[in-house]
Amino acid sequence: MAPPTDPAMQPPPMDRTARTDLEAAVVALGCFWGVEAAFGALDGVVRTTVGYAGGQASDPAYATLGDHAEAVRIEYDPARLRYTALLDRFWSLFDPTLTPAKRRYQPLLVPQNAEQAEQARAACANAVAQDERATRVEVVGDGAFCAAALRHQKHLLRRHDDVTAALQARLPDARALVRSPAATLATGYLGGHRHPSRLADDQDRLGLPAGALSTLRAAARRHGSWGTFVQAERST
Repeated sequence: MAPPTDPAMQPPPMDRTARTDLEAAVVALGCFWGVEAAFGALDGVVRTTVGYAGGQASDPAYATLGDHAEAVRIEYDPARLRYTALLDRFWSLFDPTLTPAKRRYQPLLVPQNAEQAEQARAACANAVAQDERATRVEVVGDGAFCAAALRHQKHLLRRHDDVTAALQARLPDARALVRSPAATLATGYLGGHRHPSRLADDQDRLGLPAGALSTLRAAARRHGSWGTFVQAERST
């Protein structure tokens, strides 16, 4: 079947121009829905997927994680974003005053290659030197990641029907929505992790109607946690 000729019915512009030669990182830092939004808001992040990592149990699921933690897989453009910048964001989110009530919320860094492992361990050592409670973060040797079921993906996005409907109208199915770079960035706004003023530059590549853009702007203003991440943004 030929793709639709009406631009409004094609995938969002940023989906059509997204690079395919990406690198991946995996982190765990509590409930994966909020973490997904925090990383999805970063320039250079192309898509995010929530799932499970850090354990040995086979076939983890939301209700039966075993020894896994809720985690997020981040696919990013290495020409625009460094792994060290993702580490900066991780540590800006880490709260040393909190002790995970369950294994599923254990903070983890899950390197995907030897270079990431070296950088993750160095970042942990630096954090521990500043606060001993940073020893709660585990660097996991096994970089395996298991994606969660489709119904758990883009949870914050799907709580806003107008934005979800506008994106889904331009995509072939629910799985495409989960993998959409535009959906990833929109989730960042909805979680309050990207400054609302950035919409002036982002609106064309998101390809959303005015009403959906207003929803993103209102959510970003309401949650307003974007101020926490100035240092992470500067290091990209």
